[in-house]
Amino acid sequence: FRTGNVGGLSKCFHTSSRVHALPLPALLIFLIKPLKKLLAMLVGRGIRIWWGRLSPDQQNLFKEGVRRNKWKIILTLGGFGLASVAYVFSHLDKSPVTRRTRLLVFKKEHFNELIAVEYNLWMEEYKDKMLPETDPRFQAVLKIVHHLAERNKDIREVAEMNWVVHVIENPERNAFVLPSGQVFVFTGLLEAVDDIHQLAFVLGHEVAHAVLGHGAEQASVVHFLDLMSLVILTTIWAICPQDILAILGQWIHSKLTQYMLKRPYHRKLETEADKVGLQLAAKACVDVRASTVFWQQLLIEETLTGQAKLPEWLSTHPSHEHRAKNLDSLVPELLFTAVLGYCRKSCSLPIPLMLDPG
Repeated sequence: FRTGNVGGLSKCFHTSSRVHALPLPALLIFLIKPLKKLLAMLVGRGIRIWWGRLSPDQQNLFKEGVRRNKWKIILTLGGFGLASVAYVFSHLDKSPVTRRTRLLVFKKEHFNELIAVEYNLWMEEYKDKMLPETDPRFQAVLKIVHHLAERNKDIREVAEMNWVVHVIENPERNAFVLPSGQVFVFTGLLEAVDDIHQLAFVLGHEVAHAVLGHGAEQASVVHFLDLMSLVILTTIWAICPQDILAILGQWIHSKLTQYMLKRPYHRKLETEADKVGLQLAAKACVDVRASTVFWQQLLIEETLTGQAKLPEWLSTHPSHEHRAKNLDSLVPELLFTAVLGYCRKSCSLPIPLMLDPG
């Protein structure tokens, strides 16, 4: 339930949280999902075996019964379709800031217990690596986060969040924000940015994930897709003549769902967090041009070091080049916002670059 990570790079940034022990409610959530898939497989396979044991006359008799009752079957399937549509429309919600319509099955309060458990686990894992509050690097991150929150308190989700900052002595070039506002920044990221403006943009991106509720939204979309997949999975196991073909069909279906639906949706959320994060940074008088420079630098580094990179369609994150171009298109308008805020509200960043412990 981590909210985002910077970039999703296999060699530049850590891309996934480590596996921790979860409480019983979370274990039930993760156990029910494979059990539903197993049930769909067994039902589909049972239908295939039952059909195979019927004699040709019995099969013809069954087909004739289907033809006689085709309208009842059509109405039943239509009712299922309408119920699915009604389910979706009854769970539509407006995203904060962007007002984008989205599916939201799980509310943020559904994750409160799990978020609290994950927070405690992160604190336990990094308890010996936390920078003290007197460290200038901690102070730099703390002041940036508080400055971003202060300059964006007109957004209800920002004002209501209790922002807590932790800086971890770790070479990973990463930062993330839990949905309840706990900010974790690794010192590897502080060494990767060139100035305070780049760091402020990165933190704005992570704060945007929490403000927009991307964790709950992504869980909702995955939940709905998994439910719909149960029908397809049952059908695959029912019509494939052999188990090996059903396994192959299930694998193909899984990969198509992953690369055509789930990952593009993840990239969409990352792009939205880039945009809103840049807006948050602009209102805090950050030099928004630093955002484009940040991704261009990573692209150059990736090219010079010969790092292997996945095609964008295989990744959960947009490519560096794509992100740089997208942000560059937003810079003119938001640069004006930043300059206007600086002139009218004197809201310039309250600190110089203080990322070197020396």
